[in-house]
Amino acid sequence: MNENGLDLLHYIEQDKMLQIIESFTQATDIAIDINDNLGFPVVEHNYYTGFCKYIRSTEKGFRNCIESNANVGYHSANKGQVAIAPCHAGPLVMALPIMLEGVFLGSITCCPLHLQKPDENTINKVLKTADELEIDKDKLVKAFKRINVITHEKCTAVSNMIQLVINYITELIFRTKKQEGQYMQKLNDMLEAKTKTELENKLRLAELKNLQAQIQPHFLFNTLNTLTGLITLNENLKALDVTYSLSEILRYNLDSCGELVTLQEELRNVENYLHIKKIRFGDRLNYKVQVAPELMDVMMPYLTLQPLVENACVHGLEPKEGEGYILISARDLGDQVELVVEDNGLGFPPTILKNFPKSLRELDKNNSIGLINVHSRLQLCFGRGFGLKLSRKRGITKVGLLLPAKRGGYNV
Repeated sequence: MNENGLDLLHYIEQDKMLQIIESFTQATDIAIDINDNLGFPVVEHNYYTGFCKYIRSTEKGFRNCIESNANVGYHSANKGQVAIAPCHAGPLVMALPIMLEGVFLGSITCCPLHLQKPDENTINKVLKTADELEIDKDKLVKAFKRINVITHEKCTAVSNMIQLVINYITELIFRTKKQEGQYMQKLNDMLEAKTKTELENKLRLAELKNLQAQIQPHFLFNTLNTLTGLITLNENLKALDVTYSLSEILRYNLDSCGELVTLQEELRNVENYLHIKKIRFGDRLNYKVQVAPELMDVMMPYLTLQPLVENACVHGLEPKEGEGYILISARDLGDQVELVVEDNGLGFPPTILKNFPKSLRELDKNNSIGLINVHSRLQLCFGRGFGLKLSRKRGITKVGLLLPAKRGGYNV
């Protein structure tokens, strides 16, 4: 744990950190480190190649790299923005700080970088480094010269992508800290009550809220890849569009976590999600929302619709050849409201449809926010008469979502 008492790995799992590093490297061809506030990488990875890999193969070289990460990380924290500085071996290091509530938690650094073709002075520094580390000079200089020179425009694009990742990380930490405080308070209340039934029910609710609050990282990573492609193709307006939609999604996931929200708020979040998907897949994806204005203030658990739409996209439409569509509609049933997410994708296996809802657990083994979670939360909030229902006919899959026609009065 670092000196600020906040261990990044306490709040974000190691495999999720590795996913971030892997996706960023694939998107940009630039390796990054996620460091604590002393410059130490919080997870090890093997995405460094060439010059950095050769330097880090020696114990002294690796220690010097950590010191360089710490220096440029502190510099970025003092500036409150991106910082670029030469590392101990010659190339440039770029860093952005990970800050939460004014506390410097660490940094994300990327190296090696050239903003211009190396001159004699920088090559002499590399030769000096080779002497200090007792490694082959010719090999190191050749690796140094093979480092790509990137434009200032690409450097800005890379720093913007790192900032998106940092926003994602800090929001996860903020939310987890908030939840831990809430859960500890609830646990104390439950222990004081000394009621076994109450303890089990409240722990179940805490578990569901924890599942509710998770963001699947693959959507963020795919969106970063989409941004990279758009920037490379000089589609700047589309890239800006994607950035705005992604920011709205991240803000919604942070601000509304654990609350009941209106159907209008849920639909706005879903439309941001589908807007990004539409930019990514073009004519392969079409969508439409048909909901009467008088139903927009119906209350529902936060993050109820997106898992249904995401399931339709990822498992139904993306593996399908040709064009696909998603239709979101709503019906007023008097004292109830039925929402339907319809798509022409591959659909559910017959066993899932036949054995629903027991089969949902089998379907959701690999989903942190899946259909079983939505079904369970609806029943927990509103009773056993509510939840999901599945159907498929003539190549059309429908996931129905039953809600009480109430405009408030519930607490999650």
